[in-house]
Amino acid sequence: MSYNGHTVIDADSHIREYWDLDRTYKGNIDPEYREKYARLSEAVRAKQRPGMGDVGLGILWPLLPRHPMGVYDRFLAPRDGEAPSRAITTTGIEIDGSCNFDPAIRLRDMDTAGVDISVMFPSQSDGFCMLNDVGFESALHRAYHRYMANYCAESDGRLRWLADASARDLPETITQLKYWTERDDNFAGMFIPRALPDGTMLDNPVLHPLFEVSQDLDMPIWVHGGANRPPYTPWLDAPNGLYHSIGGMYALAALIGGGVFDLFPRLRVGLFESFGGWMPYLVEKLDDGYKPGSTTTPLMKRNASEIVASGQLFCSIESDESQLEHAVEDLGEDIWLFSTDYPHGGTAWPNGVPNLTERTGLSESAKVKILGENAKKFFPKLA
Repeated sequence: MSYNGHTVIDADSHIREYWDLDRTYKGNIDPEYREKYARLSEAVRAKQRPGMGDVGLGILWPLLPRHPMGVYDRFLAPRDGEAPSRAITTTGIEIDGSCNFDPAIRLRDMDTAGVDISVMFPSQSDGFCMLNDVGFESALHRAYHRYMANYCAESDGRLRWLADASARDLPETITQLKYWTERDDNFAGMFIPRALPDGTMLDNPVLHPLFEVSQDLDMPIWVHGGANRPPYTPWLDAPNGLYHSIGGMYALAALIGGGVFDLFPRLRVGLFESFGGWMPYLVEKLDDGYKPGSTTTPLMKRNASEIVASGQLFCSIESDESQLEHAVEDLGEDIWLFSTDYPHGGTAWPNGVPNLTERTGLSESAKVKILGENAKKFFPKLA
């Protein structure tokens, strides 16, 4: 119990599965895909720069045209420096990349940061939707699930993991959801992107079977997105923080407008790494623009404010967001989830907890709820 006797739950941390692709996938891939996996691994390694940390998965998606703001002639654009491949925190601390393969190192860092339980997303694997072979995409996801089950197995419940959903193979996604819910107490549910690979939004009825089974199993849906990579949301070349926030708005507008919370009234959905300061604005605009039962939103039965108050919707925040007090005051204390984004670059680790607890504008009850109590409502198996 890391904060005054209360559990601290990091609801959005990550595994960098791509840092050494073979350590994650090679021993876990289905036999019929071993040869194809070997070709993928070889291509990724050839793309990666020397040393642990580079991605290399850009071979799967096209390099999109982009430009600096206000500069439309490529020859006038300033040249980027080499982006660091290591994980550097906001305070300049380098995180040991072995945490992606050695759970003992991650648990040590959690102790340092005052975190009791950490829920882990993959970092790049939703981009496998760009593979031509849907069966290979699902096989890679199954391999990752096996890896994560083993990674978390000896953590005494402190490490929890999320499965990759494939919107192109929802029957297999649902099979994986049922399989791991039944067999692994460290399994926390399905992660879906903020948009679908075909460009449609999360109101697409193809997702309804996944929502229905998740509701029946009492497993939440975890919505996350990548940094300027597939599945894409609008403004592809936006700065990273803006891209994440706009993606969160895009996802929430679809989920509320598509009536997902009304069609599945026991389903809980969380938005992750899209920050929280924009939520009061968007909820106000959705209340104004979406009318339940209208020709635009025929499946809606409640407005956005009612859904926020229902206990079905949650949103992760980062501990240094300047608008957090305003968001809590406007939408209440009960929807916000603490997150660190560890071990990605720019994480506030190890200062996430004190960043939050030392804020004078938040009540003690808000701090306790954000740090862990809300996460237990979102996913009761964390209790």
